[in-house]
Amino acid sequence: MEKDLITQAIQTIYLQNGKDLKEVSQYLNLKYRVDAEQLVLQKRLQKMLQEEKAVA
Repeated sequence: MEKDLITQAIQTIYLQNGKDLKEVSQYLNLKYRVDAEQLVLQKRLQKMLQEEKAVA
């Protein structure tokens, strides 16, 4: 299953590069014109981390 833009951005910018969620939001807005609020990104990150724990 292919990952969506928000998930890819969180994985690349936040998890791999160690930047904060504000930079993820800025990247999505500038590159794709997607206006993602910090709360949405935070919830998506928590969901990703919980799924990762469930798999491990």
